[in-house]
Amino acid sequence: MMNKNFAGGDEALPEDSEMRLYARAYASPQSADALFLKWETAHAHAMLLGKVPERIFSDHGLNGRQLAEGARIAARRMALLMAEAPTQLREVLALKVHAYEAMGQLEGEIVRSHAVVMIERAMKADAEHLNIVLMPLNQPFGRTQ
Repeated sequence: MMNKNFAGGDEALPEDSEMRLYARAYASPQSADALFLKWETAHAHAMLLGKVPERIFSDHGLNGRQLAEGARIAARRMALLMAEAPTQLREVLALKVHAYEAMGQLEGEIVRSHAVVMIERAMKADAEHLNIVLMPLNQPFGRTQ
């Protein structure tokens, strides 16, 4: 991206490559179900590739550890996209909770990324709008507030 003068005029308009990006983003909204399936696939691939960290995947020029991290990055992006849109559907909230819980259990995930924290906040906001109280499973059942 060139350094642009945002004070005004046509020179402040996005470049063609940026306009194509915006057009693709507008034309391809994805449902929570579709994003969840993409998250789930990438998450599973990360776990599988993590089991063969030293194996070289010559077609891609990376080893299993590197590709596993790439899959975790892709999974985070899908989870963030899913979490970003507010929902009024309990079923969609359940998908967000599942992704949050699965990602939160990954060793070192909190150190690598703030995605889990961001997903948690979005999930809690949705639950509040749905009048649902979320609590960790290690807490006793019953009213704690």
